[in-house]
Amino acid sequence: MSFDQLMPIFLSSKVSTTPAKLPFRFTGGFGMSSRDQGVLMVGQGFYAMFAQAILFPLLARRFGCLKVFRTAVMLWPVLYLLVPYTVLLPPQYRVLGMCFCLLWRTTAQALTFPPNNIMLTNSAPSMLVLGAINGVAGSTASLCRAFGPSITGFIYSKGLSIGVSGLGWWVTGFVCIMGAVESVLMEEVKINSSDAAMEDEEEEAAAGNHSMIDALSIDAAIVAATRLEDRSREDLSKILIRLDNQDRFPA
Repeated sequence: MSFDQLMPIFLSSKVSTTPAKLPFRFTGGFGMSSRDQGVLMVGQGFYAMFAQAILFPLLARRFGCLKVFRTAVMLWPVLYLLVPYTVLLPPQYRVLGMCFCLLWRTTAQALTFPPNNIMLTNSAPSMLVLGAINGVAGSTASLCRAFGPSITGFIYSKGLSIGVSGLGWWVTGFVCIMGAVESVLMEEVKINSSDAAMEDEEEEAAAGNHSMIDALSIDAAIVAATRLEDRSREDLSKILIRLDNQDRFPA
């Protein structure tokens, strides 16, 4: 999310004429128009479809979801470190360097989000709690979408004020380092297909029994209500007959 927020600002920023003081003090961007940015985004979108539909399944079958996820997560910090330095490339290579970074980012994203969702589903101890797990994960992701761009945008603006345009990128890269370290501690859960199928059958059978019990309970309640209504009608008829006899034959 932070990458998508920082990149348009970085691309549209004016090219700096101030000499850079390496390794960190430099400013400026690409001075790219909205039209040119749109062309880049379109190309990025087409490649993202290829990477997620073809590249990820091939790598996941070859190496497994965890290895693919771990490798992609470890590449994110390096990407955030290098992106700001693309403005220091010779003018004829700047756009090429930025296209390489966008290709890198799209590949890393396509190899990160799908295995993350797959491993999250496989880690559920039961299908009954899968909805709660996905709900918590979705809420956490929404929280990051809400605060991530705001925080990185604030840091980026502060970096520009002190002549360090890469500050927002590098702070985000530090957060990615923590995620990469955490990925090393992750373990992939292997699910036995026969056990999963048996568990699904048991849950379906339990659900069917509950449905049968509910149906029988409803039928019994209807019968009881019908009998009670019949008895009420009989009692009412008896009362009316007694009242009628009292009127005809007063004591």
